[in-house]
Amino acid sequence: MSLLRTCWFYFVCLIAGVLTGFVGGYFQVFLHRADHLRLYLSAWAHQIGFFEGFCLILLICVGAAVIGRALVRFAPTAGGSGIQYVEAAWRQEVEPARLRVVFVKFIGGLLTLGSGMALGREGPTVQMGAALGATLGRWLKFTPEELRFLTIASAGTGLGVAFSSPLGGSMFTFEEVTKDIRMNLVIPTLICAFAGCTVSMTILGMQPDYHVISRAFALPNFKEAAAYICFGVFMGAMGPLYNKLVLWLLDANKYFSSLLPEVKAALVGVVVAALVYFAPGLSGGGDLLAQQMLNYSFPIMTILAIGLIRWFFAPLCYSTGVPGGLFSPLLLMGGILGQFFIWILNLFGLNLNPMAFCAVGMSAFFASTICAPITGVLLILEMTACWDLTLPMMIASALAFFTSQALKSMPVYTALRLRIPEVKALEEKGVKVLGPAPIPKDLS
Repeated sequence: MSLLRTCWFYFVCLIAGVLTGFVGGYFQVFLHRADHLRLYLSAWAHQIGFFEGFCLILLICVGAAVIGRALVRFAPTAGGSGIQYVEAAWRQEVEPARLRVVFVKFIGGLLTLGSGMALGREGPTVQMGAALGATLGRWLKFTPEELRFLTIASAGTGLGVAFSSPLGGSMFTFEEVTKDIRMNLVIPTLICAFAGCTVSMTILGMQPDYHVISRAFALPNFKEAAAYICFGVFMGAMGPLYNKLVLWLLDANKYFSSLLPEVKAALVGVVVAALVYFAPGLSGGGDLLAQQMLNYSFPIMTILAIGLIRWFFAPLCYSTGVPGGLFSPLLLMGGILGQFFIWILNLFGLNLNPMAFCAVGMSAFFASTICAPITGVLLILEMTACWDLTLPMMIASALAFFTSQALKSMPVYTALRLRIPEVKALEEKGVKVLGPAPIPKDLS
């Protein structure tokens, strides 16, 4: 590629980043408003009486679930997280997403996440970024290699935009999606992430995604270091269990093939409505609850109750196939497990900081389930600005990743990619669908 063509490609990466930041930023703005409206409606429903109030919440939650699932019919790849389709597109197993995915993901995500389903905003934002980059590349008649690089750079930017984490989003591109790092991939990704996060932070503000009151943590002493090592192994065992539950519920959903997908989504919408009415703080992606756990030590019975509900509630919502991701519920679960683990250790008089283990638990659980430890560390550091926890996150995430690999746990997005019909068809033909992706030609 000539120097002029390379400069033109990088300029298009800048434009793709701006578009991703704009769409992803306003997606979050509307989601925040939907969250506040849901909490307000839940409080108001209690004032007008149980029957009227619960019926109102039920109508909203079931209606949002049905419409959100029905929209997926217009873009089948928009169901669920969508990250597995981004990975499949990089491997040339499916075509890159079309523009209609953006509309389905944006509107469907607002309905399902806003109504209280335990889903994350990052999956929709990643796939919307990939679709915007791919559409721009198609309009400009890019070569297949250029289109792949632009699509993947925009996808990583989507994660950076979703969590105000440009480094975490960029590393996600290299560590999880492409499992490859080279300058011709690094440069467009960083350019795209710079543009996208600049735009989104202009819309949302420059503050970290989680507001942590006390960010100062001392360097771990021998006692704390040993605790972090044990904690990493514990999280490495919990991640595969969570992944199996997600996949099991997806399989269970297939057993009711006689029911329309919208009907199954409506049934889960009833569960969502019950939670929104009786325990509104436990509904939604879990960002507010995760932030509270980063700042306060919860009683053990509260931790157990929240953990038990969220352990099943998030995978149940994901099994419906409505637009929504896995990251935010994963991070909350990591924080819950962190507080639970430290409560056990403190029974032996260790007097360790629950908030520190909550933050470290988020990165370690991410490493265990997604199998991307560096991304998990960067993501949580940028989201919390708790830079003093860099060393504990590094060791806990590394051991969580090692333990999950020792247990032969497959990364959740790899497992989801293998369920895509096109990938299944390739596997039946004897095409290798695991291992390194085909390496595209360099851009220069």
